[in-house]
Amino acid sequence: MRGLRHPNIVHMLDSFETDKEVVVVTDYAEGELFQILEDDGKLPEDQVQAIAAQLVSALYYLHSHRILHRDMKPQNILLAKGGGIKLCDFGFARAMSTNTMVLTSIKGTPLYMSPELVEERPYDHTADLWSVGCILYELAVGTPPFYTTSIFQLVNLILKDPVRWPPAISPCFKNFLQGLLTKDPRQRLSWPELLHHPFIAGRVTIITEPAGPDLGTPFTSRLPPELQVIKDQQAHRLAPKGNKSRILHQAFKRMAKEAKQTKHQNTGPALEQEDRTIPVVSDTAPLPRLRATPQEPGLLPGIMASEIKSSWAALGAGEAPPAPRDATSVSSGRENRITQDSEQAFPELRPEVVGQQSTDVVDLENEEPDSDDEWQHLLETTEPVPIQLKAPLTLLCNPDFCQRIQRQLLEAGGQILKGTLEGASQILPALRVLSSLLSTCSDSVPLYSFCREAGLPGLLLSLLRHSQESNSIQQCWYGTFLHDLMAVIQAYFACTFNLERSQTADSLQVFQEAASLFLDLLGKLLAQSDDSKQTLQRDSLMCFTVLCEAMDGNSCTISKAFYSSLLTTQRAVLEGLLHGLTVPQLLSHTPPGAPQVSQPRREQSEDLPGAIASALAAICIAPLGLPGCWEAKEQISRHLANQLTEDNNQLRPSLICGLQHPILCLHLLKVLYSCCHVSERLCRRLGQEPLALESLLMLVQGKVMVVDWEESTEVTLYLLSLLALRLQDLPSGMEKLGSEIATLFTHSHVVSLVSAAACLLGQLGQQGMTFDLQPMEWIPAATHALSAPAEVRLTPPDGCGFYDGLLILLLQLLTQQGKASPIRDMVSSEMWTVLWHRFSMALRLPEEVSTQEEELSLSSPHSSSSEPDWTLISPQGVAATLSLAVATFTQEPQLCLSHLSQRGSILMSTLKYLLSPSFLQQLGQAPHGSEFLPIVVLSVCQLLCFPFALDVDAHLLVGILADLTDSEVTAHLLQVCCHHLPLPQVELPISLLTHLALTDPTSLNQFVNTVAASPRSIISFLSVALLGDQPLLTSDLLSLLAHTARVLSPSHLSFIQELLAGSDESYRPLRSLLGHPENSVRARTYGLLGHLLQHSMALRGALQSQAGLLNLLLLGLGDKDPAVRRSSSFAVGNAAYQAGPLGPALAAAVPHMTQLLGDPQAGIRRNAVSALGNLGPEGLGEELLQCQVPQRLLEMACGDPQTNVKEAALIALRSLRQEPCIHQVLVSLGASEKLALLSLGNQLLPHSSPRPASAKHCRKLIHLLRPTHST
Repeated sequence: MRGLRHPNIVHMLDSFETDKEVVVVTDYAEGELFQILEDDGKLPEDQVQAIAAQLVSALYYLHSHRILHRDMKPQNILLAKGGGIKLCDFGFARAMSTNTMVLTSIKGTPLYMSPELVEERPYDHTADLWSVGCILYELAVGTPPFYTTSIFQLVNLILKDPVRWPPAISPCFKNFLQGLLTKDPRQRLSWPELLHHPFIAGRVTIITEPAGPDLGTPFTSRLPPELQVIKDQQAHRLAPKGNKSRILHQAFKRMAKEAKQTKHQNTGPALEQEDRTIPVVSDTAPLPRLRATPQEPGLLPGIMASEIKSSWAALGAGEAPPAPRDATSVSSGRENRITQDSEQAFPELRPEVVGQQSTDVVDLENEEPDSDDEWQHLLETTEPVPIQLKAPLTLLCNPDFCQRIQRQLLEAGGQILKGTLEGASQILPALRVLSSLLSTCSDSVPLYSFCREAGLPGLLLSLLRHSQESNSIQQCWYGTFLHDLMAVIQAYFACTFNLERSQTADSLQVFQEAASLFLDLLGKLLAQSDDSKQTLQRDSLMCFTVLCEAMDGNSCTISKAFYSSLLTTQRAVLEGLLHGLTVPQLLSHTPPGAPQVSQPRREQSEDLPGAIASALAAICIAPLGLPGCWEAKEQISRHLANQLTEDNNQLRPSLICGLQHPILCLHLLKVLYSCCHVSERLCRRLGQEPLALESLLMLVQGKVMVVDWEESTEVTLYLLSLLALRLQDLPSGMEKLGSEIATLFTHSHVVSLVSAAACLLGQLGQQGMTFDLQPMEWIPAATHALSAPAEVRLTPPDGCGFYDGLLILLLQLLTQQGKASPIRDMVSSEMWTVLWHRFSMALRLPEEVSTQEEELSLSSPHSSSSEPDWTLISPQGVAATLSLAVATFTQEPQLCLSHLSQRGSILMSTLKYLLSPSFLQQLGQAPHGSEFLPIVVLSVCQLLCFPFALDVDAHLLVGILADLTDSEVTAHLLQVCCHHLPLPQVELPISLLTHLALTDPTSLNQFVNTVAASPRSIISFLSVALLGDQPLLTSDLLSLLAHTARVLSPSHLSFIQELLAGSDESYRPLRSLLGHPENSVRARTYGLLGHLLQHSMALRGALQSQAGLLNLLLLGLGDKDPAVRRSSSFAVGNAAYQAGPLGPALAAAVPHMTQLLGDPQAGIRRNAVSALGNLGPEGLGEELLQCQVPQRLLEMACGDPQTNVKEAALIALRSLRQEPCIHQVLVSLGASEKLALLSLGNQLLPHSSPRPASAKHCRKLIHLLRPTHST
């Protein structure tokens, strides 16, 4: 701490020890930020902004030095002179070494702990940033974003609940907090993007110091890919193996143990002593006295007394739980905390009573059982805000409590249906206890067990059914009873044990049966037109909406049956909802421009029309990432769309009119959007409705006052995009909106709005609309949209991903202008790097994992088999991103090199992953994935071909090749062509594969091994490709096969023989290739034969046995194309070498070869010379003499202008002279003398000149032609 020097960090001046303590001397502070919160409750946003900039500055300094604070909270922020703040209390801070990338020890205060901390997963510096978000939220709102005194409920809130945003908060500040309070640490707003957020941009003081030599990469910089891999490797091992938190597990064990001990106490002195000093919630409200009957000894009082006391101790600090936020209670609420370490999940129990109230011994005989006071006490115990630590779970585990609930529902429910007030007074508190228990308990196993034992939900639905059948009850309390009853049913449907993944006994069957029974009751209720039923109808519809949310998260079978029933057996529910939209009260709302209604928004949103609209949206809108219910919901949307397109149906006018209703607008927009998705006819009908289009345009322009403008505008933009897409024309009036939508795209801080605006702009651009967007405007907007956390609320049109519209728009902006400057501006900005990081995160690139110790690092939360997040980037978005890269590299090829030559770069890693079989399989199974798969593969191949098409340093190419080889790209390319691409599109991948195999031996081995692993399918593909009508493809494959035959051993070449022979071994493929009309194909076929004939006895036998095959081989010797003649002479020469039985058949080749001795191509002459030399030992001396081969070879040995031809002729003569007849001819021709002159010429060369290799052969041949060597 002594070395930290920053204006917003308390400076340690000195330290010393006394006999009993260590004293630290620091800067003087004027006060505490915590005190301001106590005095003022909350701060204006401008003050919060100033504090935010200083906190970010302090954290940037710490994180740049690899220091984590780990206990960020208002109590640790002091006030300095001049209004500044200083961060203090570094007791939990940790300076992380170079090898330390994540931590696992649990430090901090629960109210400000990040989700990864409360789940006890490895964490990094982003946990501090979450805490900053909590602090700033509390400064602006007055309470932390997740606020409760129950550790169980707090963990559940932090992990699952969304943040509640107050209406007064500005969009920019909200977006900033959304980034910091993102539950996924990988998506959380972090460095360096955090510094550039508009809320604090330009306000943060950055203090830089020279880093120490061993400090390592600061947290404020992005990790290089190699370090990111190490970090992910380290954390994988440190991640907890189970799903349950050790904190909650130990709390549950402690609770169960205390409950068991209390049960044995029953009544008497022990209980009396236990209850003498019980902490109370307030100084003025003593705890109600609990009592029990002789049949039910004081079990519940004991449990509750023990429960309340242990609540204090387990909270760790011993302060009273917070009451509602006021000046006197806020202090105790903030001080309620647990500081936990991984070595000690819970502290010793140290109850410290703030306020005490003596409680007399319970009188078991003079008080009636089940009094209202006792139920009220249980209700207080389960209220969400003043809830005690473990009371809900204690009650669930108590069989006596379960029986009492069941008895209350049975007995009191019967009294209520008779109109008895006494029953109401007894059942209302019980219902509220049930509602709170079902809402707050997150452990599904004991919760479902309790419901099953208590007869839930059967008793609740039975009460609801009987209440509907009884129309005689008119008491004033009856409405309250129905409201509370519906609240319990709603809480039951929201329980997690109703989801398939919970796998809690037979809960799914019970859930389905309950849902079906509820739909029966709801259908009958909606059919009633009695005004007195409107409140119950509203509550029932709110419950129905929750039920739909539970169904969305269930299995396909369960959700499909539920939604399908709305069109069949439960059609009354759907008809009731549609009828409800057409009643006049729906149309009565405050028109735009008129004074707004004074009724509170919350009450407005809960009225009957709002509930109807919300319920309709719930059965239509497709939930993100939950495809199991999509098909069934589409059927409902199609049914609604059909009604909306009917000419005389009142539903469409009512729905369109509701688009300007402040409360109904959002829900009705979702209904319209879902229906337009499945009905092109409805899209056309809306395009002809002036009022509908006018309402949509007014919503975009902000002329309609709605409750949630952001989400309503987002849905409107997507709906307009869908209309433009389906109509292939601009809806009337849309041309006026181009500049406004462009402004929304460039100036909004809400990422979802930016994405929706980009989607619409892309559609408008495709329809020919132009809009003036400058790089200085759209590059920052795109950077912000790609770097900020994605808040996906709605599926974009046609199943596009969240970022698809933005990526398509960027592609348009870069390609339409036709200039390099936008591309240069983009690639030189931060956006280019941010784009590829976001792209890789959406694809969920797998990362190699291994682990070390506690402080090593966190692995990616996605395993190698994780499916890409298609809700963020769909297959169309993947294709657009790659097209964007191709356009960029075409203009800036050097940029391509800088990215692809950097080993392990995120671009190279992404491209390699896109070719992997696992990704391509997932892509093919994704919606519209098979349509875009070829585009993706071809774009990747284009990008990987760039380095080989440029004038690149050889060292760079070696590095690129090594990177591709390590990832087995060659094997992946072959598998892609074989399994995923149509034949007309494999040309480019095969070209790249061939280049890699011809350049790198490892890549060639990968090709052969891949063939060996799947011989049937790959040989079938290669056969079709070889014989297809794509000459370039055939030529590349022949080059690949020829190189394989030239380099590898004969044991690897059987598949080539099989390819040429065909399935029936008639050699039809080889015949076809030898007769191919393209010269390059024939030339490479002969070349392949030449390499194979060096090894393959089977092919030699085929030339002898297969009629006409040898003639085709010899036919190439007279081909007009020199490349064919050269390859053919090479093949015949290898066939002649040790020809064996084939030798006599090759006699026909001698005249053709002799003729080739005069070919102008030196390579052809050389091959012909070598071939004739090989034919001599095969008993063809007479044929050679007839064609005067010895004379011709001697002339070439002495006079050919090419040295390599001379050398070949000399070698051939040495071979032929072994034939006596040829030896005699050579002697008669004076070969020795002529060769001697040639040898003399070689000797006369200057000493500095190298001697040709032919000189040795010349001397040897002269020696062999002497008479002593005659035969």
